[in-house]
Amino acid sequence: MKIAVVLTVKNESRLLRDNLRYHYEIGVSKAFVYFDGTTDDGKETIKDFDFVDSQDSVNPEVYKNLDYLNKFTSQAEEHHTARQCLNTYDALQKSKALGFDWLISIDADELIATQTDKRSNLKTFFNNQDDSVDVINFRTLEVLQQQEHFENVFAEADLFKTRKNFKYRGESIFRKIYNPSLQKFDKHYYWYGQTMGKGAIRINSDLIPHNVHRYIHKNDDQPKNINDGYVLHYHAYDAEDFIKKFRNFSQHPEHFLSGNRVESLKLLLKDVVNNQGYSEVELKEYFKNNLLFTSKNIKKLSKNKKLFFLKRRQSAVKQVVSVVKTFDEIKYLK
Repeated sequence: MKIAVVLTVKNESRLLRDNLRYHYEIGVSKAFVYFDGTTDDGKETIKDFDFVDSQDSVNPEVYKNLDYLNKFTSQAEEHHTARQCLNTYDALQKSKALGFDWLISIDADELIATQTDKRSNLKTFFNNQDDSVDVINFRTLEVLQQQEHFENVFAEADLFKTRKNFKYRGESIFRKIYNPSLQKFDKHYYWYGQTMGKGAIRINSDLIPHNVHRYIHKNDDQPKNINDGYVLHYHAYDAEDFIKKFRNFSQHPEHFLSGNRVESLKLLLKDVVNNQGYSEVELKEYFKNNLLFTSKNIKKLSKNKKLFFLKRRQSAVKQVVSVVKTFDEIKYLK
């Protein structure tokens, strides 16, 4: 069983090396890393990894002759997700040539966890999948923003939000987040990032990306999908990452590749970081006052109480210790 991972990266030097060390430890034997306008020292941090194939994002001209990739080649200049899909397609071709079985497409702030209480083992996980399965969708768990600063969030954080939308509408969880342009607080979900998960592709299924979360056959037929395991999303996990993330988004359009408008919270935070004239200190204070969960917040979420006497029917927070345990044992190129 040969497993590869592909990442498109911009200014992720805090996370990239440990992301790759973790996935190598749990069974990945090849990593394809595409740098997309990186200005930090991310390339330098992984130059000693012999299992990594790294390059800049694929020039869309390389695949311009493929009609089924036109959605990505025609919008690659404007949309980073189009470039990410082209990079994933490129990694699929390399994986096929090298005889790999599965390719996992993720971001630098995402880790795959097939177990939550003990170390994941990707080779065992994929060996146990039925031969008819083309794609495995990993459901997102989003890290709970509980510290202003982490040294290594992968090795330290073990509490994750379970879902943005709850089955019972009245059990949804919201935060009041300050909008400086309107000088008022807006109501937003306690979940800040993507909800669609990420996927693993069986190489011989001859699939192409539909978007960064889903895959499809070239003739638009649907592949055989199953849901299994998790992708842990360390989204805006501390003040420094919050600032970096939304600075990266400064030139992103206000609509997705699909044409849908970007979520209001993402647009608000992009504006706060890039357009309000806040200093670094003020942005860290904004993170603390608006996005951080206090010990009181965490205690309430962990108790899973909707009100003092009513219990939420779906848990809001899940403890995942498998990654922390893995980092306790990783020996590869610290």
